[in-house]
Amino acid sequence: MELSYWQSRWEKGNTGFHMPGGYPGLRTHWKKLPLPQNPHVFVPLCGKTEDMIWLSSNAGRVTGVEISEKAVREFFHENGLEPQTSSFAGFTIYKSQNIEIWCGDFQKFPEHKIDPVDLIYDKAALVALPERMRASYCRKAKELSHSKTALLLHHFDYNQNEMPGPPFSVPLKEVENYFGSDYKITLLEKNSLDIEQFQKFTKRGLKSYLIEYLLLLLWNGKK
Repeated sequence: MELSYWQSRWEKGNTGFHMPGGYPGLRTHWKKLPLPQNPHVFVPLCGKTEDMIWLSSNAGRVTGVEISEKAVREFFHENGLEPQTSSFAGFTIYKSQNIEIWCGDFQKFPEHKIDPVDLIYDKAALVALPERMRASYCRKAKELSHSKTALLLHHFDYNQNEMPGPPFSVPLKEVENYFGSDYKITLLEKNSLDIEQFQKFTKRGLKSYLIEYLLLLLWNGKK
């Protein structure tokens, strides 16, 4: 799945994956997260999620990365923000107040150009990627981390044979394979969702189950 796929979906307005109002789990568990005061939160594959607005009021700094320029422009416009722009290493950087979005390829993100990250907030970013791309994504997430970085991971598990992604099915065991040797993984939420409430999925073939996970990953001290 190439980056042009996501750019095309944004250009066509085919963005059923966008969650208006943001993800409730972030707000529910925020105060439980082991974060310093005024943390720096990093949001990969951020789209135009309204979670970044909420985070901007509850964190010291928010940095997102998104491939679609249309999504980035819409984020600032829809939230009444006038960003300043600059460029670096093929990225266009949009910044307003304490929110900064780098428009470009996440895998090429120059992690040395930003302040240390306290939390990586993955809202259905890993599940946006096919299996062949997920290991590389996880390696990049680790490169952005230091010994105190937490990772909040929201993902789904279902019978991949029934429905093509995205979102792709990422079983808990797969997450453990990517992160288990470096992170302590804590289950914050496991929700069996009513698939009848997701007609767009049932029309694509999903018929057995859909499980939503929210995990907290903390470095285990080996880094």
